[in-house]
Amino acid sequence: MIGFLIDVGIFSNLFYTGFVFFKEPFEFYFSYIPILILLPIFIIKYKFYTPTLYILIPLLIVGVFNVLIDNNTLPKFLKIYLNLSINLVFYQFVLQYYNFDVKLIFKKYLNISFLICAVGLFQLFCFWIGFEYGYNLKLLLPLNKWGYHSGGLGIRINSFFSEPSSLGIAIAPAFFVSIYQLLTRTVAFISLKRCLVIVTCYCFSFSSLAFFGIFLSIILITLNFGAVRYFLFAIPLSVFLFFVAYNNATEFKVRVDGIKELFIDNILAEAKVGENSRAKIKRIQGFLKRVHGSSFVFYNNYYIAKKNFVKNPLFGTGIGSHEFAYDKYTLNKLIGGIYEFNTGDANSLFLRTVSEVGLFGALFLILFVFKYFVSHDLNGGEENSYWLISNGLLVLILLTYLRQGNYTYNGFFLYGWMYYYNFANYKNYTESLSTK
Repeated sequence: MIGFLIDVGIFSNLFYTGFVFFKEPFEFYFSYIPILILLPIFIIKYKFYTPTLYILIPLLIVGVFNVLIDNNTLPKFLKIYLNLSINLVFYQFVLQYYNFDVKLIFKKYLNISFLICAVGLFQLFCFWIGFEYGYNLKLLLPLNKWGYHSGGLGIRINSFFSEPSSLGIAIAPAFFVSIYQLLTRTVAFISLKRCLVIVTCYCFSFSSLAFFGIFLSIILITLNFGAVRYFLFAIPLSVFLFFVAYNNATEFKVRVDGIKELFIDNILAEAKVGENSRAKIKRIQGFLKRVHGSSFVFYNNYYIAKKNFVKNPLFGTGIGSHEFAYDKYTLNKLIGGIYEFNTGDANSLFLRTVSEVGLFGALFLILFVFKYFVSHDLNGGEENSYWLISNGLLVLILLTYLRQGNYTYNGFFLYGWMYYYNFANYKNYTESLSTK
């Protein structure tokens, strides 16, 4: 019973982030409570993993230095640094609690993902039959950060997540494994029926991030089997699926169109032009009709991160400083000051890291992915679990790099530690084979 409660406490931060107790001076999620309860117990029971200091000490030095030269404020730095430190240490203890058995943790994750996706499909079914208590989960549960999202087949599934994009990231590893098992008719982790539930829910979220997760999964599966013909097949298949999504999912289409307008057509330049205030308002209105808000938010944070990086290229301006840079470089004033979102997290972990930790942080993110990646053994001399876990986690990590700027949201550090220890376990496994 105690073990079950600990599992619930650990995994709640991965799947239940739709409720916050308060938002100032920081957002305190319901799922933080188990961390605060378990952390002191873990500190007493397990050894501190000293290499985490290689991350925490440089971040502390750079952060304090930038506070002293007015690139950040002490409250902003401490708020993010303490949250990051607690999560980094806590989830390393979690790996110790499970005896570094990444496969066991991943199986638990997959089983919970199935339950979350089953709730999501039930949510869609209730919408179709008009049963509001079944699809508007706010009416039954404490979910003050949860939103109802229309679109797709009536609603865009988000289950217990605050929005479909959060589901698109958190369920990505489960989708990767499920689509692989359905294609190969293997049962490495969970049953094919459960795989079907996960895949269906993931697609019916109609999240842009979920669609990117689908494309990444297809490409990674084909690349892992090393045959050029598979990869050549994956490219047109991904392009075909892209156009299917583009022509049938309105939310995906408007986001893609918005990115094109901003990054390729440079439509924002039109909003800058014009001495006459009436003419400028007209241009702004034209801009707003053509560009989705989320696309502008992403572009705005890209612009801010680029400006901040150019000025502070090596080590950035310190953890928690993107909000400070946002006030300096935001383009919001060009369109009337609306879309004031993601001011602190840059809407992308990669952009935020580039802005706050500079080239040092960007290289860390890139090297982390490549150094600890496990690919499929073309000679067939390994268990499927290592490469499947690695690739599934990679999809989640890449999606987070792209469009989730909160360092610790949805238990991101647990996935990072799993990615690292899966590689370590694989290395030990291959060494044991060689000695035999």
